[in-house]
Amino acid sequence: MLNAPSKEIKMLVLDRLPASATEIFKNSGFIIDECFQEQTEAQLVKRISEYNIVCLRDDRDEQYLTDEVIRSGHRLLAIGVFGKNANCVDLEIAQSMGIPVFTSPFQHQGSVAEITISFIVLLARQIGDRSREIHAGEWNKISSGCTEVRGKTLGIVGYGQVGSQLGVMAEALSLEVQFYDTNSVMPMGRAKARKTLDEVLAESDYVAINVSNAPENVKIIGKRELSLMKKTAYLINASYGEAVDIDALADALKSGQIRGAALDSFPGQPHGNKTEFKTPLMGLKNVLMTPNIGDITTEGDLRVGTEVANAVVNNIKLGSTVGTANFPSISAWPLKQGTRRIVNVHRNVRGVLQEIDYILSSYNVGKQILDTKDSLGYIIADIATEEVTTEINCKTKCTKMSKLASALVFVVAVSAVALVATAAAYFASPAKSPKTSDRNSKRRSSNNLTRPLPEESQAFLPAEATEVDATSDYIIFKYKHASSS
Repeated sequence: MLNAPSKEIKMLVLDRLPASATEIFKNSGFIIDECFQEQTEAQLVKRISEYNIVCLRDDRDEQYLTDEVIRSGHRLLAIGVFGKNANCVDLEIAQSMGIPVFTSPFQHQGSVAEITISFIVLLARQIGDRSREIHAGEWNKISSGCTEVRGKTLGIVGYGQVGSQLGVMAEALSLEVQFYDTNSVMPMGRAKARKTLDEVLAESDYVAINVSNAPENVKIIGKRELSLMKKTAYLINASYGEAVDIDALADALKSGQIRGAALDSFPGQPHGNKTEFKTPLMGLKNVLMTPNIGDITTEGDLRVGTEVANAVVNNIKLGSTVGTANFPSISAWPLKQGTRRIVNVHRNVRGVLQEIDYILSSYNVGKQILDTKDSLGYIIADIATEEVTTEINCKTKCTKMSKLASALVFVVAVSAVALVATAAAYFASPAKSPKTSDRNSKRRSSNNLTRPLPEESQAFLPAEATEVDATSDYIIFKYKHASSS
């Protein structure tokens, strides 16, 4: 989190990024190294230590940035995942080391809504079957069972970001929209909320599943639910593959319980291309299947690239954490002339804020904001200052080594200096806080404030100043866990 103009930021790119992201990073002055070849954990551990930022896509079978890899990122300030989730990153370890992980969970929603709309029209006119037949040299000019979509009813199961956009698009095609959601949500347009899932299934001509991968959504559409649908109805799932019981759906299609289906997501679907795939739905009439491409469009990709890249740049330049999957969300503001910024990461436990306020009380704090997420606390504070001499004593240890105690070393450098510090978890027994008179004397004598915390306040610990940049306006503390000697 150094100013790009005053300090080189090195970025490791592990996958091809959207053009919009690459342009933003280059314009910000970042040094970009690309490594698109698949790396082993050992290779990543060896390589990642020299970089401040790592960027990759989210379409991986398993975790790529593992515990071991992230712990090796001694200079790592941020991780950018270009996609809607961060399953490829060990979020817990990244959080424990004070490394924000940025994603873009909502920029794909318009693309998913659009593919659902296309499925509705294609199913209504049996386009999939007719196209397959004519490719095989068969000319079947038939329209039995084909209908217009206008005036029909679309039932949406899950009225979130995608579901609500789908409803708006459907109304433009003159469809009546109703929905069911476990949460109380405000309808958009003329959409009508239903009290139960059964009502939506029984009354709809098209049923679109738009649910998350929460455990309670596994097989929410099974044999019983399919039996409630009209015999002329269609089922569409472009969200969570496990939400539909595929075997029950295949039986319903074969028996004529429903007229057709379209799926863009499947249980246990492969992640790599050119992979063999089998499903009981193969070969069935009026069934459309696509390989999980609903959220992949040129426009969606550019939006994701722009959002994640800007979020990473704003974090590096301002300390902003909007768009993170593992940090509290704070939108940072531009730094005013004559002020210096402190960014602090700490464990969200009793006693930490008291210590931070004690340190900042010696200075004129122009603006300060705090937010927390899980066990992590994040503070941005701007200090109004002209000049202050700063001494950094970063290797203070407490005596009486024990198992689970720690000390907080918080250096406030309020001249035009940016300090990047790493944290070592010192195992020390708790010490008593100094008396008020001691505090005042310390304020008068030095800008280097080092105090032990109570045992309950297991804070992230800055231990060593690794770089000093005399032209930056930021004082940045980056924390990592390390065993003490």
